[in-house]
Amino acid sequence: MAIEVDFELPEEYGALTPLQEYPVHEWAEDGFPGFEARSDPRAYERYWFTAQDRTGELLVVTGFGLYPNLKTVEAYGIVNLRGRHTTVRAHRSLTRNRFDMTVGPLSFEVVQPFRQWHLSLVDNEYGIGYEIDWFDSKRQVLRPPGLGGYESFGRQRGVVIVEGERFELTESAFLGSRDHHWGVRDGVGGPGHAIAGGRRPTTAPGGQWVEFDDWSIWLNRVFYNVGDARPGAGQVVNQDIRVRFDDDRKTLREIRTTNLLDTGEVKELHWQVLGNQVAALRCGMYGGPDGGTPTGNLFHGMYVGEKVVSGETFDLGDPVQRVQVLGNDDYHCRVTCDGETTYGVFEANSSTYALAAGGVQTPMGRFGLLEE
Repeated sequence: MAIEVDFELPEEYGALTPLQEYPVHEWAEDGFPGFEARSDPRAYERYWFTAQDRTGELLVVTGFGLYPNLKTVEAYGIVNLRGRHTTVRAHRSLTRNRFDMTVGPLSFEVVQPFRQWHLSLVDNEYGIGYEIDWFDSKRQVLRPPGLGGYESFGRQRGVVIVEGERFELTESAFLGSRDHHWGVRDGVGGPGHAIAGGRRPTTAPGGQWVEFDDWSIWLNRVFYNVGDARPGAGQVVNQDIRVRFDDDRKTLREIRTTNLLDTGEVKELHWQVLGNQVAALRCGMYGGPDGGTPTGNLFHGMYVGEKVVSGETFDLGDPVQRVQVLGNDDYHCRVTCDGETTYGVFEANSSTYALAAGGVQTPMGRFGLLEE
C-alpha cells in the first residue's frame, strides 16, 4: 500500500496536510512520540462513506473505526439493494501500523490524499461485495480546534455485487458524502463507557447531507468545489426542519428544510425518501437508546475478538423487520432546491418523531412535523 504524505495541497486547504487523511490522530499512552496521548477509553478515530445512485435502487454505506485505548479496530459495509439491507462487519486487534486500514474482508486505502480513495469488500458469506474508487468533489476544511476532523462530498466509480447481480458505478450516476473525525465520543466501547453509565443518548433529531453543483450542506457546514473563489467553508446559521413519517412513526418519508446561510442566502430544500432505501447505522455499530446492532448488540469500540466477521440481511419492505432494524438511519433521498435536483442522505433516529411532534428547538433551529 502506497503511503503518500509528501503530496502538496493547494493553499485553499488551509491547515490540512496529507498525513491527516490517515488514522494517526489518536494514540494510547504508549503511543507515537509527538502525538498527544489520551487515556479516555472513549478516544476514537473514524471514517464514514456513502455512495448512492440517482434512481433509488442502490445505496452503499461503509466505515472504519480505530480505538487506541480499547486496542481494537473495526469496519462495516452496508449495501441496500431495492430494500434488501445486508451488512458485513469485521473486527481485529489494534497494531502499531496505523496506515493499515484493512479489517477482514473490508479495506480502505488512500490513493491520493484529499483526492481519491479505494474502498473494498471482498469474499464473505453474506453475498455482497464491492470495489469502489471514490473521488472528492468538494474542498475539505479542517474543523475548529477541539472538534477534530473534516468532511467532503464526492463521486464514485467501480462495481457492487449483490448475490451474483453486478452493478457498475459511474461518476455521472453515483454520488455521496464522507467524513473523518477523531476525539472522544460518548458511548464508544458500549454502554459501560457512557458518561452516565448507560446507553448513549440520542439528542440530534436529524441532519442533512446533500451536494449540489457548486455548493453542499454537511449537517450545518457549507462546502464549495475545489478551486471555488469562496474561501474555506460556510455555515448554516439557522434552520427549520419539518418531517413526515409513516404511521409506524419510525419510518421517515418526506422532509422540508429551510436553511439560513452565513451569506444571508436562504435555501429551501424538499427531500423525498426513495422507497426503503435506508442504511440502518445500528448495523454498523452506531449505538443509541435502541441498543447496538440488532443481532449481537455490538457498539463502536467493543472488543469482539480477533479476526471476527459477522453480518445479516433484513428486508426493509417488511414492516416488522423494518421496525426491528431502524434506530439511527441514513435515508436515501431525492432533493430539490432552486430548480436543481440531486440525491443525498437525511439522517434520523428513533427520537426524531417524538422531538418533531413536540416542536423542539435545537441549537441549529426549529424541528417539527410536516403538515399534510
